[in-house]
Amino acid sequence: MSTVLTHALRRSGLWFRRASPSGRSFEVAARHVRLYSGPLRPNKKPLLDKNSGTILGVTAGLLLGGFYVSHLENAPETGRRRFMAVSKQQEDFLRQQALQDTLRQFQGRILPIHHPLTQEVRRITRRIITASNLGYLEGEATHADPESTALFDPWAEIMHMPGSEIPRSPTMHPEKEWTVLVVDDRNFVNAFAAPGLVCVSTGIMPVAKNEEGLAAVIGHEIGHVAMRHSAEQLSQSKLLFPVMGLLALLGVDFGISSVLANLLHSLPHSRALETEADIVGLKLMSRACYDPGAAPRFFEDMSRLEEGNNIPTFLRTHPQTSERIAHLKTLLPESYNIYQSNPECAKLEDMRRRGYIKRVSRDVRTGAVF
Repeated sequence: MSTVLTHALRRSGLWFRRASPSGRSFEVAARHVRLYSGPLRPNKKPLLDKNSGTILGVTAGLLLGGFYVSHLENAPETGRRRFMAVSKQQEDFLRQQALQDTLRQFQGRILPIHHPLTQEVRRITRRIITASNLGYLEGEATHADPESTALFDPWAEIMHMPGSEIPRSPTMHPEKEWTVLVVDDRNFVNAFAAPGLVCVSTGIMPVAKNEEGLAAVIGHEIGHVAMRHSAEQLSQSKLLFPVMGLLALLGVDFGISSVLANLLHSLPHSRALETEADIVGLKLMSRACYDPGAAPRFFEDMSRLEEGNNIPTFLRTHPQTSERIAHLKTLLPESYNIYQSNPECAKLEDMRRRGYIKRVSRDVRTGAVF
């Protein structure tokens, strides 16, 4: 997710950050505007004297604070207070911007739509969005195909069961079109999403191992979209330049304040977003009859790749993997309740118990069934 927002904000020259979903590494960068260059020339007076600057700074601070408070809301799932100042039209534009940036960044490395890996990722994504009535895939009918409709009724009992609900913003609806891209780069261990876009790299597939592991990854990324995290980060970027100007008027050193803002706000905020996406992603895959236990298993496999990585939590954009595993395991009872309450999932398990079908795992890279 952050990769997509990085490109959108880079084009506008705003603050941005990038990170891999594993939390193995991070990069936080900012583009600063130089508000003052060198000493004033002799006989030149400052634009504002000290008192005028203070009055202007306090006035601007009050106006900015009022704007901030008036756009606060409670985030779904966690109740976290967040600043949201993005219109539906701006949020819809994020999809086009993210798609263009992704196609440009990975030019020559995106697999064609008919490639088996692309088809597999599309199938998993289709199953997840159809089970929660979140739209359709680009190039397909505006309504779910007959096979998906037969397996997942959007108006089934699961839609109204307490605890199974997912956030439904104005941009998440049954007529939403989703584009699915697969980047062929084994060194790029990542996946990300934006409103109406899911992108998965071949590098993350060996870690996911099979269909259910990849469903955990895709569910997590769509969870970011359901929680409107891209819109939230874009909203925060709108405060950047006004805050920079206010700090300059008040005489605060921008370098120090930037470091403190990253440590005290940006990085903790990023970790909170990842935790929320974990919660929603687990619900999404459970509603689609994927074993929710695959989510903590994925991160257990990911943790083996992180051995020797001793970056402290407060410097990470993602929570420690061990913490994510523990948190996901606490959510499994509720997730299995969602899974078992879905009539279609119950039928599937009943057929397995009777021996009519076996639980099948498919290697997403080779297509092998085991």
